[in-house]
Amino acid sequence: MSDEEVTFLPSDFDRFRESVQTDPEFNDSRLEVRTKLDLVGKAGAQALSAPPFLLVSRASLHHPHQFNGFRVASQRTYLSRGVQERKKLQKHLGAEIGKDLDTDYTHSMLVLEIDEKGLTFALRIHKDAWWDGENLKRWMGDEEQRITIANALQPLEGYTLKVHDHRRTRACSTIDDLELAEIRKSYTPGEHWLHVEKKIDRDDLFISSSGFEQRAISEWKRLLPAYRCFCWHPENDRLFA
Repeated sequence: MSDEEVTFLPSDFDRFRESVQTDPEFNDSRLEVRTKLDLVGKAGAQALSAPPFLLVSRASLHHPHQFNGFRVASQRTYLSRGVQERKKLQKHLGAEIGKDLDTDYTHSMLVLEIDEKGLTFALRIHKDAWWDGENLKRWMGDEEQRITIANALQPLEGYTLKVHDHRRTRACSTIDDLELAEIRKSYTPGEHWLHVEKKIDRDDLFISSSGFEQRAISEWKRLLPAYRCFCWHPENDRLFA
């Protein structure tokens, strides 16, 4: 828990209006938002890290840049596998491919994102994190393991699962073995993102009440069982075993 109380104000969301997304004059105010996100992310990484899932946190860019298409439509903090966990995976991938792990967001991630409308809590597999995606897809090819994944998703009331930018979303609370078998058919690691997410309106008391940081960490904690299914590690290895 950080010493500074993190709160998001109506003005924080207004910094992502379409009319100001490309305006560098808003860089300083978006930096204030980034600082808040970074505080929550670091507290989350510290609270939720436990072997074999050690997490590091990063916050996204707050200024228009080639990387974000010179438009800041949202900002986020994200938790992904730590250095020691990456080294275990790098040993299998080799030096050339393994260097892709150095990018903090090319992994399965726990995410907190802010835009003009509100906040999004999410578990995401980056489209380029094919090692996580392919490992999960192989799990989904096994009926017994599909039940394990479904059991991790079903407690996530309020969350939906979506493949990439596909129109169809599925309520996590009702996902079962058969639906996971269908999802497997439409999910291509290396090409598609995989999203488990919940959106919270900017006026919701979840955001405006005191104690936000702990509520945010609790929300990520709810996602941890699913994260442990989505994220490759030696205990759930289907890639190299």
